[in-house]
Amino acid sequence: MTSNLDIGGESASELHRRRVFRAQIWSGAALLLLPNVALYYWGQTPGPWRWFWAVLPIVPLVWMVIAVTQRVCRMDEYQRKLFFPGLAVGFTVSMVSAIALGTLSSAGFGVPNTGWVIAVLGILSWETTNLIVGAPSA
Repeated sequence: MTSNLDIGGESASELHRRRVFRAQIWSGAALLLLPNVALYYWGQTPGPWRWFWAVLPIVPLVWMVIAVTQRVCRMDEYQRKLFFPGLAVGFTVSMVSAIALGTLSSAGFGVPNTGWVIAVLGILSWETTNLIVGAPSA
């Protein structure tokens, strides 16, 4: 009678890990927004500060990569099995989008904000795949 042993749902430790991960990702997103606003206002000025404003948004991105890596390392085998198809599809869509948009740009068809287009396509395909395979949320 193992059915009495199954509590169903997430354990308290898994719930805590998910909450910590969400806090890390949302704080990284907020910290990414602030330097991008500063880059918009002050990044076009000539001088040495231009490099500072251009590189500053990379710091929260590194933070978010570390948070995702830590989250994956803390997942069990089944969660990883559900998580990685979305990651693979998102990466593939991003790379194909980058190549396609780069080819268009080489031919003279410039697409404004190309980096953001690539990022949004990758994230949407990642999340869509996660919904289809039933990957764990955050």
